[in-house]
Amino acid sequence: MVEKVTVFPCGGIGDPVSSVTRLAGYLLAEDLLPGRVELVSIPPVVTGVPDELRLVQEYPVIVLDGCSHRCGSNALNLVGIRPAARLLTPRIRSQTKHAVGRRRPYPETSGQKLAKALAEKAAAVALGMLEDESYAFETQRVSPNPEGLIDDTFDIERGLGYEEVQVGCFHCSGMCAFKLKDDPELRRRLEEEVAEFERLEDIEC
Repeated sequence: MVEKVTVFPCGGIGDPVSSVTRLAGYLLAEDLLPGRVELVSIPPVVTGVPDELRLVQEYPVIVLDGCSHRCGSNALNLVGIRPAARLLTPRIRSQTKHAVGRRRPYPETSGQKLAKALAEKAAAVALGMLEDESYAFETQRVSPNPEGLIDDTFDIERGLGYEEVQVGCFHCSGMCAFKLKDDPELRRRLEEEVAEFERLEDIEC
């Protein structure tokens, strides 16, 4: 088992999906598993902020990729860190039928529901890592990867050896296999959060 898990959302500038993945990260780290999940973002990691680098080296990372650019996976690969797990938003969107929406910096109701679906699946992965005694994570060390530059010629899927273990949820080659642990109480709290979002949106309108 591990003490903490790190969640690393997509940071796409100008794309509403990044707001969805960030909201999912906040739900996970602040509302569902506070103190057990740490939220980090792309800029501090690729620019070498020590506290952020420590988190992605010492704890398993769940990366939330927002779109086909796979910025989260590419950014981690750029610094030589392998994700413990990856959620791919387009795959989860196709399963849930929740649209990303068009609004930034905060998603509208459909995007909030998609963020909830991402957070729920990420929570199941995180709980598996945190509570499964057989889960063995080995710390990593940042090592700039010259083959990891974000460009159209690098196949991040093949490079990290991603294998889909559940719709939208991927295991990275070379990392310890994880189990997904469902928690009905976390799902109930997520439903309450989304209902509150919808209530506030109705008031604002």
